[in-house]
Amino acid sequence: MPPWPSVFAGAIASRILADTGLIQKITAQPDRAEEILAEAAGNDFACTFLGLLKDQKHVLLPLPADLVVFQKDDGSLGIFQMLPGEVPETLACSAVLPLVPVLSVSERAKPVTGLWMDLDGWRRHLKGELPEQRSFVPSSELWAMDHRLGIARDYESRTAAEGKIYTSEAVTLKKDTCFLVGFSGENIPESGLLRLGGDGRGADIAKISDDTILPGETGRPQGGWPGFRMILTSPGIFPNGWLPPGCEKTKDGIVFQCGGLRAELRAAAIGRHGVISGWDMALHRPKPAQKVAPVGSVYWFRLLEGDTSELDILWQNGLYAASGNLNREFRQNRRREGFGRAWFGAWQPK
Repeated sequence: MPPWPSVFAGAIASRILADTGLIQKITAQPDRAEEILAEAAGNDFACTFLGLLKDQKHVLLPLPADLVVFQKDDGSLGIFQMLPGEVPETLACSAVLPLVPVLSVSERAKPVTGLWMDLDGWRRHLKGELPEQRSFVPSSELWAMDHRLGIARDYESRTAAEGKIYTSEAVTLKKDTCFLVGFSGENIPESGLLRLGGDGRGADIAKISDDTILPGETGRPQGGWPGFRMILTSPGIFPNGWLPPGCEKTKDGIVFQCGGLRAELRAAAIGRHGVISGWDMALHRPKPAQKVAPVGSVYWFRLLEGDTSELDILWQNGLYAASGNLNREFRQNRRREGFGRAWFGAWQPK
């Protein structure tokens, strides 16, 4: 949790193609799949946001990697932010960046896992402030695991295979909790049913109410910052592994470029990578497995040239807009599927 954003992008794209009567056309002409989808959903069709919505008013996302929460003895939460710091000369380190994220606490404690944070907490965090305790929601209040028992099939006899019993886990959302997914494009459905996920479970589509507090301008970059934090709000499939598009290794370090902006990557906090594949419906074959930088990964940059207002194009269109060297089809597909979205916050380099 959350699922890959491509799960929702693919499901909505299929629904749009069905509503516009183009399903058979795209199946018969898989080489024109992108063109036909653009005809049905518009050239700017993309998944732009993925989170959870609780009680129709609380928008939730996983915690950023530079935020650590401890459970105190009195039951309250201790909230701390990691900040870039230099590696002591006496400490052997294999870090490739000048600085490493440092957590300064007076006592050792085990971090609380499985927390999600609301938009108020995210806005505070992006400003460099500590979120309040009320911004955190444990995953146990949002979903539960449904353990299922299955029996493998013998495809020749079309009966149950002897001795091949297996178990699997599925996520079951709690009452008043649902996925909140944002889209750009045309003919986006606002009601009805949807076939969602590999099991083809039925999902209900509903347009959110007008009084729901949406992300809005959250994480939008401003001009005049001496440095900035880039935090992934959706997984990143990057050609250079954990490095976002626009980053290049130079003799002076790793430099990020976006338009006239140049910035040096000073530190990064990256969670454990995931692996994504999937099924290509148009070509009837598996998609290649790829490593994914997880949601919440944080990158600290020091400005070298230009102005941080130029980051706005990335906030609006995703990180793949930062590099013109990427294959156009790769950029278009990853953007449409919802990968590589980020929010930005100011950072004061030392």
